[in-house]
Amino acid sequence: MKSSVEIIKELVQWYEDYQNESHKDDLSLESFILWLNSRLFIDSQTGQSQHNHEMLNMELSFVLVMQSRYYKKYAREVLGDSELTSPDGFSFLYHLNLADSYRKMELIKMHHLEPPSGIEVLKRLLKKGLIEEFDDTDDKRARRIKITEKGKKELQIVMPKMAEVFSLMTAELSLNEKLHMLAFLKQMNDFHSSSMNIK
Repeated sequence: MKSSVEIIKELVQWYEDYQNESHKDDLSLESFILWLNSRLFIDSQTGQSQHNHEMLNMELSFVLVMQSRYYKKYAREVLGDSELTSPDGFSFLYHLNLADSYRKMELIKMHHLEPPSGIEVLKRLLKKGLIEEFDDTDDKRARRIKITEKGKKELQIVMPKMAEVFSLMTAELSLNEKLHMLAFLKQMNDFHSSSMNIK
């Protein structure tokens, strides 16, 4: 059995490895725990994968696409009776509820939508009175948007239903499995967010 000092030394070494691998300014405890969890999981795998790498990449990509489609299907089912008719509309409203306001294009880029598609989502939300727009004092060419009281009330109504969708999406994974998956997916998301181009 390792002593407390040995465990602390090992943790310090892991944290140094994390700092060297991570190119982020924010080295939070949560990020370190997720990173360490994924590393320990990888180190515990002793066998080499027998999959062809190209086939493995294709299969993984296909599964990720299917997860997106499952989410949209489940979300549309629970949003059908609400003022929010699409998962994008819900996501826009949810993020607007977390901030004072956003510039239109800022919110659209956050969701990685094409401008015409994002503008259509905003038009629907504006038409239903769930958000409102106003001039940007810092940039006269830009318009800002914020959630309305009606939007906040609608969000309160749909959140319990969407919580069921989020629970369903995790497919009854254990806590440990969720932590591993979150670490891996965050790593993938960080890669795409930083590059946003396919070479």
